[in-house]
Amino acid sequence: MTGRVLVVDDILANVKLLEARLSAEYFDVFTAYSGEEALELLRTERVDVVLLDVMMPAMDGFEVCRRIKGSPKTMHVPVVMVTALDQASDKVQGLEAGADDFITKPVDDIALITRVKNLARLKTLNDEMMLRMASGAQIGALPGSAVAWPRTESGGRILLVEDNERVAKRVVGVLGKLHEVHVESDLHAALLHLGDKPYDLLIVSLNLAQADGLRLCSQVRSMERTRHLPIIVIVQPGEEARLLRALDMGVNDYLARPVDRNEVVARVRTQIKRKRHSDYLRDRLEESVELAVTDALTGLHNRRYMETHLAALARRAPPADRFRWCSWTSTTSSRSTTPMGTKPATACCASSPPAFVATPAASIWLAASAARSS
Repeated sequence: MTGRVLVVDDILANVKLLEARLSAEYFDVFTAYSGEEALELLRTERVDVVLLDVMMPAMDGFEVCRRIKGSPKTMHVPVVMVTALDQASDKVQGLEAGADDFITKPVDDIALITRVKNLARLKTLNDEMMLRMASGAQIGALPGSAVAWPRTESGGRILLVEDNERVAKRVVGVLGKLHEVHVESDLHAALLHLGDKPYDLLIVSLNLAQADGLRLCSQVRSMERTRHLPIIVIVQPGEEARLLRALDMGVNDYLARPVDRNEVVARVRTQIKRKRHSDYLRDRLEESVELAVTDALTGLHNRRYMETHLAALARRAPPADRFRWCSWTSTTSSRSTTPMGTKPATACCASSPPAFVATPAASIWLAASAARSS
């Protein structure tokens, strides 16, 4: 998975280093040396991921991130803050500004490529769904626009898989004021919970005493019901190998022990907000597909559905009642209309008896005949 990445840093050496690493993975790389230059480039170029340095003169990375997320045109572009700051308060400030992730200097190659690929994949998926929704709105099939985030700050339902009682109580104490948090220590029971109820977020510890948290993450990603569910993993410092496996598996974010309460709140809020936006786009896409084959006034299948399934209905009808049907498009220019139906041109079916082209009354009759024979 490649994409178009914008690298923003005021130090030339840092820009060239990130550009070389990303180009080696076949990403298209744009560069900017100030916040103003980055914002101008985003207005003219399509970018999938922004790698943004925090410490810059004139306009720092936090302000640039706020402006990116505040613009309707760029609000869905993932932003990764690249910083030497390792304080939790700095991460929280970046998350509140709208940043999607952090990478700490010196940048690890594997972590960099894994994070950028995951975010580029998410951006591509959202772009495809938003394009289909925008097309539906332009032709009048869908009302409104699909580009805005669902405006809701209500709490979500969270499943926490953790067998350390002290950590579980700490997380519940932090999140329980706004969210509904269920705690489970057994992986099998957790899967049953995910199958029974809709959840907005799954938080999994990778340090379970009697189970492998990565196994649960893999199963969640393979199930149809939960494959789009955001996952946050909790890891111990120094577990980079397991963390990278989790990110490559499709895990959305992570928390390092000891867990900071402000970071937990900010990352959970970001993931739930992103899920609701993706669900909104997915629901609108399903709605557009339904409107393509269903009449909005009557709720019955329309001509598009009939043309698709006409041959199957004809095959199911009794032989004595079966008609040979001609395509509407092949007879539109030469057919003549009668009160009871449409007579096609004699050249329409040269190798078969004259056919009867579908009219609304005829299609209803055929559907009823097929239903009687089934």
